[in-house]
Amino acid sequence: MVNATEALSLILVGALWGCTNPLMRKGFAEETTKQSTAVANEKGSKGTGNGNDDDKSNNHNNHNKSLFVRRKLALLANIKVWLPYLVNQCGSLLYYKTLASSNLTLSVPICNAMAMAFSSVTSVLLGERVDRPGRAAGGVCLVLLGVAICMYSSLEEEERGGTTTTTTTGEEL
Repeated sequence: MVNATEALSLILVGALWGCTNPLMRKGFAEETTKQSTAVANEKGSKGTGNGNDDDKSNNHNNHNKSLFVRRKLALLANIKVWLPYLVNQCGSLLYYKTLASSNLTLSVPICNAMAMAFSSVTSVLLGERVDRPGRAAGGVCLVLLGVAICMYSSLEEEERGGTTTTTTTGEEL
């Protein structure tokens, strides 16, 4: 069974993962919109020259490469993209630390279910459109119910004297 510290860690992992996914999606969408506008403005401001076709092709390829690099650097400079990503990765570090001492059969579903629940709630709070909100809420409830059943089953197994924990240490490997 998952103890209280592990349960809080797993819920925190779910919160870190779930809350940052909509924030990253929003940051990427904003950056993509900015880049699309910049590209459209750049194309509109270019004139047509009477140069050689090979030179045009070579310049076009070089321009595409530099445009690609500029877009990636712009993503790195956008705090709305990299800050949620950094927080998400902190959740991953906590996840791996927690997995070292907890029951895998419970830890993985708990983290993923909590991430889905937090992601749904955060998306709604950010104003993202949900096609069928009743279905989304029902899905979250069913997933959380499934995790509760897994936890109850694990607790019941331990009470009967069986062991369900499958933890390993570096020495056993």
